[in-house]
Amino acid sequence: MTRLPHAFLVCCLLLGGVVADTLSEEKNLERHRLYTTTSPDDKGGIKGTITSPRKPILQILAMPPDEPRFVYEGKVTGADKQGFLFESLPMAVYDLFVIYEDEFYEGLELHPKKNTLTPEDVKKIETIITDSQPYFTKKIIHRLEGTTGRGNLARCVVTYLRDKASSGTSSHREGLEYMADQSKMGWRRTFKLVWLKDVGPGWQVVQTRDLYPVWTGPKNALPTHHYSDSISHIRITNQIKDLGTISINIATAKPTEDRNQTE
Repeated sequence: MTRLPHAFLVCCLLLGGVVADTLSEEKNLERHRLYTTTSPDDKGGIKGTITSPRKPILQILAMPPDEPRFVYEGKVTGADKQGFLFESLPMAVYDLFVIYEDEFYEGLELHPKKNTLTPEDVKKIETIITDSQPYFTKKIIHRLEGTTGRGNLARCVVTYLRDKASSGTSSHREGLEYMADQSKMGWRRTFKLVWLKDVGPGWQVVQTRDLYPVWTGPKNALPTHHYSDSISHIRITNQIKDLGTISINIATAKPTEDRNQTE
């Protein structure tokens, strides 16, 4: 029997460890490059503790409504993971997006003007989103606002879910190409902001922004959506704004009914 050189075996073991670590990272999906980089020159921030619902926060994000492509990642704090802290934020007004294991809350301003979308607009938008990104087998539009008429815009919060394993093996993460068996990673889900424009014959998706892409399983594949005005329009200057203890699971005037769209 041919004996392999010791150095070769060590190399194989090290490579195997790197692959295992890479797959583990892909399973958890490190998202730090997805979010907007902060600058130490900016001194603003937000902190607080969410006491209702009383459960651990998975992720919390902050977005200025006048430039929602900028998405800032907050730190989850406290032994119970109910606190949060944003540091080095530019002076602006921010809306928050709070993610738990089985539900999520958002206070996003989707459109600066009064919503005037007609039932026909809504139907066309639902159709175009349903037909988009066929990799995802389900799309759930949670909230949608915009202005009717050719050339006008709309924006919505959407859950994209692939409720079956992926069949491909090629994967890409943060500039690193490698081979990974995605069929063992579970279902794929992401929350997105979707921008649309009325181009005349109908609405067209012009941009999307991933907020929290993960690999998941059936149990919490579709967290319940809530709108909360208590995490909307938080104005900060050049210091940390302390919100204290806040409740975000209170009834609001904003619609929260989901429109279930399945390809």
